Amino acid sequence: MPPTPFQPGSTHSSVLEGIRDPANRTAWERFFNQYAPYVRALAERNGLRHADAEDVVQTLFSELATRIRTFDYDRAKGRFHTWLAGAALYRIRDLQRRNARRDARETAFPAPDVPAPDDAFAVLAEEEWLAHVRHLALERLRAQVSPRQFELFHAAAIEEWPTEKTMRVYTASRDAVYQAKHRLTPLWHDALRAVLADLDAPPPPPPPPPLT
Repeated sequence: MPPTPFQPGSTHSSVLEGIRDPANRTAWERFFNQYAPYVRALAERNGLRHADAEDVVQTLFSELATRIRTFDYDRAKGRFHTWLAGAALYRIRDLQRRNARRDARETAFPAPDVPAPDDAFAVLAEEEWLAHVRHLALERLRAQVSPRQFELFHAAAIEEWPTEKTMRVYTASRDAVYQAKHRLTPLWHDALRAVLADLDAPPPPPPPPPLT
């Protein structure tokens, strides 16, 4: 019998409070938009096709929606996104097993074993989580500044292009590149902190981009 995916704990997580009310569609949509891309990326990184990854997302969030009023996340047991990754992994492995059995019936070969979870998944989950956090923070930053400054900052500080390449590609002066990095770096850090607060107890943010 599979482990129960939603175990009650002793500590409420602030990220879950708003979605306990089934009538609060705004809170639920915001929650889904924050976390669904992360679960989808984990499923695809584990070899599922896009349609199957979407099935994992829908299954996991549908179950969470039906159980949320009795689910207490115990923050002392770990970060919420780590718990979510574990819940996603169970559904990924279950779908892989079902796909393997289907393929075996179609080809008359025995279904291959699905490998058990290991440390590699934990590493992959953290990689995807940090990428997800950075993406959300960049979108938040993009909405705060001009397209031109965002382009220069993204090229020079996020992609870490050499200054000369940024100047050449965007036909910008050295001073314009420097000013974009200097002005937007604090906003970038603020965006990361804001996203991390929204997502509730995530891992530390990536190191700040260099100021060269």
